Amino acid sequence: MGYWLARPGDDQETRFIKRFDARYWSVNFPRPMMAAVTTTGANALRVDTVFYKSNDLCGLIWEAEDRFDHALLAYETARDFHGVTLSFHWQSIGIMPLDAINGPTLTIEGRAADGVPKTWFVRLWNYATGTPTDAQIMLNFDALVGGFALPADSDPVWPGDIDRMFISLSPPGYAGVDAPLSVPAEGWVSLTDIACDGPKSV
Repeated sequence: MGYWLARPGDDQETRFIKRFDARYWSVNFPRPMMAAVTTTGANALRVDTVFYKSNDLCGLIWEAEDRFDHALLAYETARDFHGVTLSFHWQSIGIMPLDAINGPTLTIEGRAADGVPKTWFVRLWNYATGTPTDAQIMLNFDALVGGFALPADSDPVWPGDIDRMFISLSPPGYAGVDAPLSVPAEGWVSLTDIACDGPKSV
């Protein structure tokens, strides 16, 4: 039987997808905690978690480079997020709420305008409308700033060279200490109505 060792660039057909397509997010976490991300609709996903320690942290990840799919199925690598706006409806139970000191944060890894590697920490609550467990979130990458409080603690994000970003999820009892929780903590986060707009949104 014949075979073909395909390489990047050998694709036979090209289609378009939106950035932040619900099917292409992933999760990462330390053992023994557990987490899974499930696509629940064309523009929706859900992360289910079980935390065992007070310093457990799960990341819901979007990468500029598709490192996991087959070379002929992967989406195009694109690190420039200028002009991109991401919005979604957030609902959560059993997760540190959006307004908490250690609440969900969007960590952005890339490079500053001068090419020096840099990481930004964007507090999602600063861009949310609603309650700490049920909110609409709008992220304009041309106007994102890191830091806990706005504008005093701001750290403007350079959207032109981003490798990956992830939303951190932690248990309500998060203390940053490697110690077991009194009981395992189950939680979930749902992102629905995920929408990406702008000239670089595909």
